[in-house]
Amino acid sequence: MAARKRKRELITLYEAEGSQSTTQEEPKKKKKTDDDIPQPEERAAFFKILEEEYIKCFLARDSCFKISDKYLLAIVFTFFRRAGLHTAQYGTFFFPALFLANQFEEDVPYHREIYRWAFGLTMAMKKDWLLRLRDVLLNRMGFRAWVDRATCDLIMAQDPDHWAWRRVRNVHHSRAVRWFRRCSAARMENISAGCGAKLLDEDHICWT
Repeated sequence: MAARKRKRELITLYEAEGSQSTTQEEPKKKKKTDDDIPQPEERAAFFKILEEEYIKCFLARDSCFKISDKYLLAIVFTFFRRAGLHTAQYGTFFFPALFLANQFEEDVPYHREIYRWAFGLTMAMKKDWLLRLRDVLLNRMGFRAWVDRATCDLIMAQDPDHWAWRRVRNVHHSRAVRWFRRCSAARMENISAGCGAKLLDEDHICWT
């Protein structure tokens, strides 16, 4: 009787562990689907917030696409889908998502420029709010903030003629040189011309 009772306990424990492992596998299944082709209503909602006056003005000011090129925008859209946001929440999380995308993808800290656009004159008071929303978004995504290029290309391929996907950042955007390229070029110039060589002209740096 004792052996039979022990067997029943083991079977019950096994079934409980099996149901728990199934529950743990659900996020993995979600991972396979939330990076698939976005639905038309999701794409329409994303493009709608890009047309909002304040966001569109922000994107227009970033004429060099330093903090909002097509890949960063595609990453923002991917974040929305991974976090399971309702389309009505896209506008609220746009700047926090773009801030997070820049933190993960960019070497130069241009993402700090998002502060003044997100909050204007109230930047100092609401900076913590943006960071808090960024953390909420990251948590809702299960901390999956890395997005590969194939996922971005898949998103852009659905609406290849949309203006958002034509925001291509040139290597020398508006005659600007990325920081690591400037340093490398300066070192090469010093090596070839000797100690008297000058660094790259400041006119080649785009500060706007």
